[in-house]
Amino acid sequence: MMFPLYTLAYTGLAAVAAPYYLARGLKSGKYWWNLQERLGRGPSIEQGDDRPRVWVHALSLGEMTSAVGLVDAVGRAGYDPVISSTTRSGHELAVAKMSSIPRIAFPFDFPASVRRAIKRVNPDVMVWVETDIWPNMLAGLKSARVPAVLVNARLSPRSYRGYRLVKGFWGRVLNLFEAIGCQTEGDKERFRELGAPMDRLVVTGNLKYDHPRPETGPEIRARLINEAGLSEGLWLVAGSTHPGEEEILLDLTAKLKKDFPELKLLIAPRNKDRFDSVWRMVEKQGLPAVRRSTPHGSIDPVVFVLDTLGELDRFYELGDVVFVGKSLPVGGEGGGHNLLEPAMHGRPVLFGPRMSNFPEIAEIMVRCGGGRQVADGRELETAVRELLRNQDLRNAMGQNAMAEVEKHRGARARNLDLIANTLNARERGNAR
Repeated sequence: MMFPLYTLAYTGLAAVAAPYYLARGLKSGKYWWNLQERLGRGPSIEQGDDRPRVWVHALSLGEMTSAVGLVDAVGRAGYDPVISSTTRSGHELAVAKMSSIPRIAFPFDFPASVRRAIKRVNPDVMVWVETDIWPNMLAGLKSARVPAVLVNARLSPRSYRGYRLVKGFWGRVLNLFEAIGCQTEGDKERFRELGAPMDRLVVTGNLKYDHPRPETGPEIRARLINEAGLSEGLWLVAGSTHPGEEEILLDLTAKLKKDFPELKLLIAPRNKDRFDSVWRMVEKQGLPAVRRSTPHGSIDPVVFVLDTLGELDRFYELGDVVFVGKSLPVGGEGGGHNLLEPAMHGRPVLFGPRMSNFPEIAEIMVRCGGGRQVADGRELETAVRELLRNQDLRNAMGQNAMAEVEKHRGARARNLDLIANTLNARERGNAR
């Protein structure tokens, strides 16, 4: 056991938190649906040929979205992929997008759970997407002589300040990776400062730029409107919203409706646990509204609540203006969400000041003229009003955003090369 103090602390925290999560899980079914797998238990994942097995881990919905294309590339390159996630939303996206690929729940970071999971999967390499790093799993892989690769790695300045408080510990952890593919030069430097070996660090770019190009155009938009039982208009699409932002957007829509009668709002809460509470908020607001999950007959809504998972990307096509949430200063920690999905649809993107999870992408969108950062709800209203009045400006911003995404593609191929090189080095080592 390489990290005894960490293991002791982890076990203690798990014991303290267990009653809370047990009560919540019994009430909602949220936490215990995959308990046996999280303990590392379950049947072995069958391997019918001699292809190298690549275990790809993506924590939740956002990481899994980034991983889909990479997992597909791993399979097409002749490897045998297995996918794991921690959250139910990540698992559900994997089921929807990669139904033919074996899926498991990522184990708790107890040494015994880790050993059982590694034996169950029997990987030749394990690939971690972004920064869901667990020390005992890395130590278990090292003991089993399975190389670990971190791809799409990012470390925000804020997170770095926290990691730096225990720099020695994280230096030991990061040394267990055979290779780390960073999103940006800034991420690379922060990982180096934490103690990652310089010769294992490389900038490979952001997998989110390599998201499959969506279908776009007037026919696609019309088809989507017809499918959802909606009507044409000026659509403000608010994606991945968090508490406090829905109120601002609903008030904004009611206010702007006086000057823009065709204005409609699509609101997509990030957390599915909030779908019902946001719907109650919308009903209380009083504008005609429907929700995606419920047939609505002949109602022509002003507000459309997208209360399904995995559909936001294609519904960005509906937007004349797009706002991306978890970014306004309304409580909570902020940090923002992916701006690239609406940009790929050629849509002008608005977002708040709290973009610490995506600082480089936010900067790029502003610099290229495809996005605009607003300080608060008042500035959001001003920006939306200006864009609704000026179709030429909307089109220009959207084209700028789409062109910028195209310039940054290529991360998937570079990360696949990183995985292939790691596997080749392992084979050479085994041959000696």
